[in-house]
Amino acid sequence: MGDDIRGTSFDVTTGNVTRDEYVEAAKAAGLFRRGRAVAALGTVFLAAASVSPSPDGFTVHPLPLGLAVAYALVTLLVLPRWAVARGFRTGRAAEEKRAVVDGTGIEVLRGGEAQRIGWDDMRWYHETPRLHVFVGRAGRRACLVVLPKRLFTAPGESDRLAALAHAQAGDGHCQGVTPATGA
Repeated sequence: MGDDIRGTSFDVTTGNVTRDEYVEAAKAAGLFRRGRAVAALGTVFLAAASVSPSPDGFTVHPLPLGLAVAYALVTLLVLPRWAVARGFRTGRAAEEKRAVVDGTGIEVLRGGEAQRIGWDDMRWYHETPRLHVFVGRAGRRACLVVLPKRLFTAPGESDRLAALAHAQAGDGHCQGVTPATGA
């Protein structure tokens, strides 16, 4: 069965990715998991620096504590949302594109541009109820390829793509991540 799957080619109907789908893909890919852990640790250290021992117990210094709260808000809430919005804009996700998936990789065609990512450069694949999400590298750039299942028109085509993706890209090091907890 594996050889038959690898010989399969999919020409995903031209379409675009909505902002909600892009956010779901970023969560599924776990793009901010490590950054959030570092931000939380930094917040704890900043908050700990706002407390000092005194003869009466401990003294809380409001300025460093305020800085810790501001740091937490910016790094845990604002920056991830900004990064997803920026990725959506710079990747021109809302524009019409055509994707071709075959035994050698994924090619995304937009206007006169074509970008091909080979299976060897694909680090990770995850499937959500609405999306196929691929994380890889194209040259020196990290790539997030999002293929909405709604664009697959032939019966069973989305399932065949999932089988091909698992065979070629696998689940990488992010197994067990769900869209609700992935970011």
